[in-house]
Amino acid sequence: MKVDQLTTKKIERYKDPGKYSDGRNLYLHVGKNGSKSWLFIYRREGKDKMRGLGSLKAIGLAEAREKAAEYRAMLRRGEEPPVYRGTFKKPEAGRTFKDITERYIAAHRETWRNPKSEAQWRSSLTQYAYPVMGDMDVGDIGVSHVHEVLEPIWTAKHDTAKKVRGRMGLILGYAAGLDLRPDLDLTRSGGKLDHLLPKSARLRRTEGHASLPYAELPTFMDELRKRDGIAAGALEFLILTAARTTEVLEARWREVDLDAGVWTVPADRMKAGREHRVPLTPAALAVLKSQPRDKGEEFIFISQSMGGGTLTNMAMTALLKRMGRKDGVTVHGFRSTFRTWAAEQCLDVPREIAEAALAHTVGGVEGAYQRGDYWHTRRTLMERFAAYCDGEVA
Repeated sequence: MKVDQLTTKKIERYKDPGKYSDGRNLYLHVGKNGSKSWLFIYRREGKDKMRGLGSLKAIGLAEAREKAAEYRAMLRRGEEPPVYRGTFKKPEAGRTFKDITERYIAAHRETWRNPKSEAQWRSSLTQYAYPVMGDMDVGDIGVSHVHEVLEPIWTAKHDTAKKVRGRMGLILGYAAGLDLRPDLDLTRSGGKLDHLLPKSARLRRTEGHASLPYAELPTFMDELRKRDGIAAGALEFLILTAARTTEVLEARWREVDLDAGVWTVPADRMKAGREHRVPLTPAALAVLKSQPRDKGEEFIFISQSMGGGTLTNMAMTALLKRMGRKDGVTVHGFRSTFRTWAAEQCLDVPREIAEAALAHTVGGVEGAYQRGDYWHTRRTLMERFAAYCDGEVA
């Protein structure tokens, strides 16, 4: 039998009552009421015997495997595994990882520059951390639990895994500050966790947002422009401006000068914390002018299903799926498409111009002396890019 068959995601999906094997005598038991617990099943004297190891809420997958290994060692020594007596304590009120997460967010939300940070924290922790440690006492959380959260996504979703790792570390550190657990940073670089996870330096070589090859861009844009809806307009505008997703989704009418063809993104909405002017080509202006705009409307790309609020950050991703993109192309990847096009098709354009178009910060001495934003040159570059998107030669 294949061992280590269970994963955190599989455990979440199992709803039907029954026993699900992890191999090596360990089973996840799903009760009729949906409760989940661990079983150690073995055969002795021609009979199947069973030992409970505790509920899923009290003991995670990694710890259950450790306990099963202890029981197998006992069997090899001729000893009978003990009967579980509920030795795993129930967390006291206000001490679970979920509880401390809420306290941490309440204490720090005012310091977060991005208004969506709180939602992003909740989403990532709810999806990845809570199934393993959400209901655990923060004082009982160990490296094995942190590893159990990260292991399924460390390779497949490395950027997300790094964020979850950092967030868990901050929350556990906050708990230590409240004297609810030892002051040990389980997530630190160079600690025990690094011995359990693949080296991130090796993963970065394959990391990145999948991008559309620029040679396919004219065909893609032609198909995109045949699509109706706010998301289609937002995606076209994002491509034509080489802007980030949040910059486009949170774009406001007051930031745009339609007559001058300028979109000025304020510093508090830029990743680098610096105001960024974006030249708007006729194609980009056409997208803006096609958007519905009620009197007093603040945002440009509104969600009609959300009562006039902004589109969600999944709206354009969902659009790509509806367009049948099965190649993993991401919304953010269109910035890479633009950058590669500029590098390979605009050899007369200096590197810093393309970097400025992406609002990338230039470091070192070069950055210290760079004061302008290459406005006129960038406008020319974006006009060439818009022409390429229309199928014209760059």
